[in-house]
Parts: sequence; structure tokens; C-alpha cells
Amino acid sequence: MTTDRLSITVHTQADDERLSAVDDIVRGFTSEPKTLDPKFLYHGEGSELFDEITRLEEYYPTRVERSLLERHGAEIVQSVQPYDIVELGPGNSAKSGLLIGPALAAGTLRRYIPFDISEEALREGGVSLMAAYPELREIAAVVGDFWRHLREVPPTEGTRLAALLGSTIGNLHPDEQCDFLWEIREGMLGPGDAFLVGADLVKETSVIEAAYNDAKGVTAQFNLNSLRAVNDLLGLDIDTGLFRHRAFFNTEHSRIEMHLEALADVSFTLSPSGVTVDIRAGETIWTESSYKFTKEAFEGTLAAAGFANVEWYTDPDDMFALALARV
Repeated sequence: MTTDRLSITVHTQADDERLSAVDDIVRGFTSEPKTLDPKFLYHGEGSELFDEITRLEEYYPTRVERSLLERHGAEIVQSVQPYDIVELGPGNSAKSGLLIGPALAAGTLRRYIPFDISEEALREGGVSLMAAYPELREIAAVVGDFWRHLREVPPTEGTRLAALLGSTIGNLHPDEQCDFLWEIREGMLGPGDAFLVGADLVKETSVIEAAYNDAKGVTAQFNLNSLRAVNDLLGLDIDTGLFRHRAFFNTEHSRIEMHLEALADVSFTLSPSGVTVDIRAGETIWTESSYKFTKEAFEGTLAAAGFANVEWYTDPDDMFALALARV
């Protein structure tokens, strides 16, 4: 899709993505412990369920991060003076204006590059941003996979600000965090560029666990949606009523773990592999991790990936942080 100001470049193929997804499901269900990639949470109505989660009283990360962007967005872009902003995983770009608006006001921004797996979300966000910011010259959206297509982001003609908002970095295991940050630095950033990343901070366990066990049960539906993805992609009929949502904070590893616990023995066959999966009552499928950071630990992770001179922006209660790092 291309207009005078909005272009969408697609680097994924539906058939390839489906085959990759099937391979991921088979690999996860035949591992110990059994796992499902977190991307399956967003299948079908999953994205809408997550949007609902971000508006829940218990779910503080989105609310606090937005307040930080509202308070410090102008300061951040004034410091970086970006020619373009690359935002990784923006969905429909609901928070993007909190950086785009101040960057346009600073007089430096020429291009916004949202990078996401969902073409539909990028199109929706792009149209909204064009209407909201008629002075923005170009939106060059990229549809791709974080692990395969970051280097498809077009080169910049000036200083670049890359942004990974939300607590997305916390969904990766520690070794993956460093690898991914290194790929961001090497694949799209150069000397003088900057990287803005959201990090959920360590706090009282009760506050963290409440954010993943909301009273309305929306997070439970979001978690169960990963099994609906399995049914759709493999043509199965797994009864989601035979599983329940479990989320708890693993203090040793400083992470929330989301699981689906079997309420009875469950058995099904994965096609086309023909592998039979047996899940015992009480056994779980691990669907997501969400790591929580201390400032010192996260600075160490950024440093290991080659970032330096980190500036921190946190709320008064140290619930969430934005880290601005330099290449």
C-alpha cells in the first residue's frame, strides 16, 4: 500500500508464517516444560483483548508509561533531535503521538517508521497519524518479524531514535534480551543515534501479580486465546474449558510467568507431525514470561549490547521506567 505520505512494505508471506507458526507449536508442545510462544496470545481477538487489558485498573504499565511520555517526551526528542523515529511493535500506534508530536514541534522529524507483524494494525495507525499530524512528511511502515527483518528498516538520512515501548523487552528471556538489543543496535542504528526502551521495574509482588490476574478475567481470556490459535492453525478442537489461567511472580528469576493449567488429562495429535501430546491434570503450558528489572540490572543488559550513557525517566513510585541509551 502506498499513498503520497504513507507506504507499507511487507516482508512476510502468509504461507511461510503459517508453517513457521506450526513448527513453533510442535516444538513447544514436545518440550519440557510444555510452552507456547507468546505471539499466539495475540491471534484472532487477542490484540483486542490486550487493548482491553491496558485499560484495566490493575494493569499499571501502560498507564504509567503514558504518563512518562507525556511528561518527558518533549525532553527526550529535544535531546536526540531525530530525523526519523523507528518504533518497534507499536500496534496501531496509540502512544506514538507522544513522541511524534514533540519531535515535529522541535522541527527535526521528517519520517516515522512503525515496524510490526500486523499489517492491519500498521495501516490503522498510519491513517490515524496522517490525520492527526498533517505536517508529518512520511510514514514508512514495515511489516516484519523482529528476529528476521529488522535490517529491512530503511536507512536514515540523519539522527535516528528507535523506540521499543511497553514492557516488550521483558517478554524475552535474559539471553534473548541481549541478542535482540544487539540486533537493534547493529541493524538500524549508527553513531549518534539513540534507543528508547520501556522497562517494568521490580516492586511489591502483590502489585505485579494483580496486573496479570485482573478481577474481570480479561487476562485469563487473553491467555486461553493462545489455545484458540493452536486450534485454528492445526485444525484441532482442544477444549479451552479444560484449562485455567495461572499467573505468578517467580521471585528467583524476577519474572511473571503465565501458564495454562490442565484441569483434567488432555490428549491430542499434532498434524502434520502425527505427534500425540498428553497433558496430565495439573500440568501446565507456559505461555509468557514478563521480566521485571532493577535499574542496575537493566543498565548492565544495555551495556552488554553496546549501549551507553543511559538516561532514566521514572515515576515517583518507581513503577516503570523509560531508558534512553546512546550508541
